Amino acid sequence: MNLPKASRRDSPGRHRLALVIGSGGLKCAAAFGAMKVLQREAIPIDMVVACSGGAFCGFWAADGGGDADAAASRFQQASQGVFDRVSYRGVLATVLPKFFGGRKNIGILDDRRLNRNLHDFFGERRFEDLKLPLHLVATDFDTGEKQVLSSGRLFDAIRASIAIPLVFPPWEVAGRRLVDGAACDPLPIDIAVREGADIIIAIGFEESLQTGGGSGMGLVMQLKTIVVNNLYRSQYAFYSLSHHAEVVPIIPEIGFSVGLGDTHRVPQLVDLGAQATEREVGYLRRLLAARETSAA
Repeated sequence: MNLPKASRRDSPGRHRLALVIGSGGLKCAAAFGAMKVLQREAIPIDMVVACSGGAFCGFWAADGGGDADAAASRFQQASQGVFDRVSYRGVLATVLPKFFGGRKNIGILDDRRLNRNLHDFFGERRFEDLKLPLHLVATDFDTGEKQVLSSGRLFDAIRASIAIPLVFPPWEVAGRRLVDGAACDPLPIDIAVREGADIIIAIGFEESLQTGGGSGMGLVMQLKTIVVNNLYRSQYAFYSLSHHAEVVPIIPEIGFSVGLGDTHRVPQLVDLGAQATEREVGYLRRLLAARETSAA
């Protein structure tokens, strides 16, 4: 089943509807479940904004959709093994930078398998090839500024948006060293507002804090979790009070820990995303109907 094509932007009674998918690592597989429900209900999507792990489902949605379960399975396959191989040179460069020439593109994991999987997934596809506008968020590693990628090779944009700082090396796009978009904007609702969306379906994922000690990798991920969760909460609070657009949050209730390598959890996550969306479909339909009536 394909996503319904949206009407022209200037059609009478039509409001622009954006799908925003936030960061969340493997939890972002739940977005494929959300899309299954939106497809079934023929909810027309006009644009897609995504960040970090959400970029995979964002690409698929902007490309016209299709079989959500098959797409989630591809996401699962593309994620397998990418966190398994340590870059010992990267680890040493992190703790002993003076002895490794002050390397700038430091990551404690070897990214060769990740790059290979991404290339198999996206090939030479470009933003311009997609059926819907797609905007992906990354972070400039040197300035901390948000970078919105909406043109060029999808491989470069997605590789940049998922580059967890210190875990994977930054990825250069247009002369900038870019890392995970979650570092600056884990749920980029503001991009959808900027692009003229009236109604925004925002799929977000808070992450679970670890307990006890753990490895160096665990400490890095704990810090990332604290920062991202606080950014999520502040963004939800702001957009709940603002009136730029109607935001419909979809927050899957994930009652178990999902690590970077827990790819076996993907089918469960898809189901939880569908369940969370089912709870909001009635409100979303009433909202669309009310907006169309008021514009008539």
